[in-house]
Amino acid sequence: MTPSPGPLHHVSLTVSDLDRSVPWYQRVLGFEVVGDQHHRDGRTVVLALPRGDVVLLLQEHNAHEGATFSEFRPGLDHLSFRLADERELEAWCDHLDELGVDHQPVRREAFGSVLIFRDPDRIQLELFADPPRPA
Repeated sequence: MTPSPGPLHHVSLTVSDLDRSVPWYQRVLGFEVVGDQHHRDGRTVVLALPRGDVVLLLQEHNAHEGATFSEFRPGLDHLSFRLADERELEAWCDHLDELGVDHQPVRREAFGSVLIFRDPDRIQLELFADPPRPA
């Protein structure tokens, strides 16, 4: 029998400037800093949502190559957060507009509805609402 991993523990993203990215993730998505570590290869800031179910590590590497993010290279394509329903998607549109965060219009598909935007390094982020369940 193939062993099954447990729930996702954390996601780690490489950013070009922690002093820019950390406040952005706090302001836009509501993450809180729970750790900050300088190490030989750079610096890592650990962020968590207040409800404790999502942990995000932002990494700044001394050996940063200067390239910008692209979902067309092997590696991360995007990071998606689940919302309860489409009403929350609309509230998030308003929130992003208030903060001046550029985003696409909500896309409604058979598999659900999605709101797409990007962080300061152009990493694609999504807010996703599953389709309503039939009653």
